Amino acid sequence: MVVKRTALLAVLVCLAGAPASAQIAPGNTGDIGLFTMPTGDQPRAGTVTFSLYGWKEQLVAGNLAFTDTEMRRRLYSHWAGEGSLGIGLSDRLSVFVSAGEERFESRGGWLGGSLSSIQIRGRFEADEPRKIFFGTKYQIVSEADSDFRLGLWLGAHVPIGHTNIHRDETTADLDRIKSRRADWEWGIAATKGVLTGIVSYQLSGKHDNDIRVANRLRFGVGADVPLTPYVHVIGELDRTVMDGGDFPEESYSMFLAGMRFFFGRSGIALSLAANVNVDMLARHGFSPAPMGGMFGLTYAAWPPPPPPPVIVPPPPPAAPVVEEKAETMTVPAPAPPPPPAPKTTRDEIFFDAGSARLTNIAKAILDGVALRMKNDLNATAVITGYSDNAGSEPANVAISSKRAEAAREYLVTRHGIDPGRITTGAKGSAEPAYDNSTAEGRAKNRRALIVVTLVSGS
Repeated sequence: MVVKRTALLAVLVCLAGAPASAQIAPGNTGDIGLFTMPTGDQPRAGTVTFSLYGWKEQLVAGNLAFTDTEMRRRLYSHWAGEGSLGIGLSDRLSVFVSAGEERFESRGGWLGGSLSSIQIRGRFEADEPRKIFFGTKYQIVSEADSDFRLGLWLGAHVPIGHTNIHRDETTADLDRIKSRRADWEWGIAATKGVLTGIVSYQLSGKHDNDIRVANRLRFGVGADVPLTPYVHVIGELDRTVMDGGDFPEESYSMFLAGMRFFFGRSGIALSLAANVNVDMLARHGFSPAPMGGMFGLTYAAWPPPPPPPVIVPPPPPAAPVVEEKAETMTVPAPAPPPPPAPKTTRDEIFFDAGSARLTNIAKAILDGVALRMKNDLNATAVITGYSDNAGSEPANVAISSKRAEAAREYLVTRHGIDPGRITTGAKGSAEPAYDNSTAEGRAKNRRALIVVTLVSGS
């Protein structure tokens, strides 16, 4: 039993330290993320994302004025459906928008409570449009650690429409649950490998008559572990703290766990998860039930396959020389066949501006380079780093050297290639292969060229 537990722990540690899969998907508010938490990832420039999500969660209303009602008498269910659309403006910047419908419904032995600082004394059901969420996120990638990404986002929740409320008593002021003014949200997500941590803050708008709604501070951790390229296990644990407000709801912790299934390389994914209100579970167990669920259908473009390597054919063999003499013509004996002429292959990998981080496409190309070098143990490689013409030339040479070293380090540490068989160099912005006067040309000049000499000629 001890051996099995140790083996399981080792597997979990390896998964936590492994790089995340190249594929991404939007969360329930339209940003690239897990189920409800944004990550430090972004869609590629010019690609579109969309999602459709539905979920249910069990929550606790705030106390009525001058009361202290027991928690299980203030429980309500929150249902929601959300659709979103996003686009990558560049590889570092994206925008997204989401909208939907939601339902609030009292549970069990409801004796009254407050939602969004609105006091509701009798049992109720409320359906209303979700506020439209407009957001943008900017990504920062560390040059010191290419697997560490930061995402900073800013958004606004804009109210629309009206609410349809059915309740057991007449409350003149109760005509909608959410506040009538826009809410502002900002936050930061840090992603390292499969792990993500977030901190965000929502500044809530007021109701009419200056009824103040509690602001929301949220922080949490999550993991997206790819079991295969097409099956991911996702878990989230977050805490929402109600800050201020006239009659704030209970702060709560929510745990979600589930799976995301990608349909081949189409970019379409199905997400399924269960959630549990940790505070309710800790106080009352499963009576009343603290659990809900989530499902989603999403799309984000799958990364394109790496280009095939360019193979340079060997020169043709020289024609035999025939010598003539005055009296006789001598034809030399056929020479033994020469050894196979060496062949070379040329591969290019590309980098983001100012970055030496290997993309997943670059890693796939280097995997092919490593395979060729393993098949020919006498093969050698020359890796030369380049940059565009932005910035000073010393800085360009420095980033070029880092790009070449990143490729060399991957071949040595990931595939065990002898470092003595690999030579690196840096050219900076010299010898550009593409036009630096265009954005596309500059992007292609941020590259490393890998030339492999196959001594066996194969």
